[in-house]
Order: sequence, then structure tokens, then C-alpha cells
Amino acid sequence: QELERALAQLPDEQREVLLLVCLEEMSYTQAAQVLGVPIGTVMSRLHRARERVRAWRGDGERPALRSVK
Repeated sequence: QELERALAQLPDEQREVLLLVCLEEMSYTQAAQVLGVPIGTVMSRLHRARERVRAWRGDGERPALRSVK
């Protein structure tokens, strides 16, 4: 439930990338193709999304979101 609230607060672009990579288990390349953006854009959006989720948790602990390269 806490994660759902955090996801709802993310900008659409960041939420899309986070869900494609972490939930759908797509590679960065696959997510970039689906979204029609460069792989660097996927990486930066994913980084920002993870940082926001981490900040909302408030404990400085890394979120349980898998990292894929």
C-alpha cells in the first residue's frame, strides 16, 4: 500500500519506466524501445524514480526494486 501511494505520486514518465523495468522485468533497451526514448532517458528516469521512492520511505534504505542493465 505504501508503494502504491509512492507510485501514484511519481510523474507519469518515471512511473512508466519503473513499472516496465521492475515489474515487467524489461531490460533498459526493451523499455527504451517500448517508450520510444533513448536508453539514457530510461536510465535517468529510473534513477529519479528510485530516488523519489527512497526519499518517501524516509529511512534511507534502498527500495526493493530490482536493478537491471
